[in-house]
Amino acid sequence: MLSFLLFQRIAELFLIIFMGWFIVRAGILKSEDSRCLSMVLLYVITPSVLFNAFQMERTPEVVSMLGFSALLAVTFNIVLLLLARLAAVVFHMDVVEEASSAYPNSGNMAIPLVNAIFGPEWVVFVTLYNMVQNLFVWTHCRMFISGERKISLQKIVGNINIISIVLGALLFFLDIRLPQICGDALASVSSMLGPTAMLIVGMLMADLKLEDLKGYRHIWKPILFRLVVLPLVLVFLARALHLSSLNPQGETLVLVALIPAFAPSANVVAQFSQIYGRDAKYAGLINAVTMLLCIVTMPLLIAVYQM
Repeated sequence: MLSFLLFQRIAELFLIIFMGWFIVRAGILKSEDSRCLSMVLLYVITPSVLFNAFQMERTPEVVSMLGFSALLAVTFNIVLLLLARLAAVVFHMDVVEEASSAYPNSGNMAIPLVNAIFGPEWVVFVTLYNMVQNLFVWTHCRMFISGERKISLQKIVGNINIISIVLGALLFFLDIRLPQICGDALASVSSMLGPTAMLIVGMLMADLKLEDLKGYRHIWKPILFRLVVLPLVLVFLARALHLSSLNPQGETLVLVALIPAFAPSANVVAQFSQIYGRDAKYAGLINAVTMLLCIVTMPLLIAVYQM
């Protein structure tokens, strides 16, 4: 039942992707016009989502659930990195392929799905996954793709998503709630996350051509590992270790942590590849193809976990 609901929600997002694709193909806008939407998404919508997620009553049960979610997020991220490294060695994957396998789109894809399926009160728990992944992104991922060996604390601390999470968590632990008018405004902006992110994806995909795939004969490797192999290992571990039994709300919390781990490859891999001279076009193709295929793989993975 849940896998069917997930399929419906992903299908809805794909209809919005089609809208973004159509306005570019129809000549109404150009794909590069999506940059303005990307800036709004990065600096307004996503921080609103992350901050607003912590606007809830602080109770011992919620604190326990947050701690458990943080533990799941750290564990799943480390497992994904280790598995991607092993796959890269065995299957001779390059830097872009390995990073695309290891890092899922835990924000733009997972947050609206969790919000739609479980409700806004569960967004804070998938937000924790996104926060943990952001820490890995701005340390391991950036260093790995750039070839540098220096952690940029300024980029971590100055990241507006991290700032929003820290401020939101601070108000949560101080048990401070925003005035209703502010909360309603943030909630309204937060509801734009899914549609805006998918419009951007559609606009960017409008310039992709099928013949672009012909030059990348090994694209099946990151696609297979990102959408199938690595998620299945996480499902096996979650069941074998009985993770859901470790918290009264464990069954839902494990699912909320698995959904971002099942997501397509992260957009940030293509962004870093462009900045640091890697094959950004290849990274973008991996992202686009995994985005298209996840409408099938994500519901199936949820069904496998629930079997």
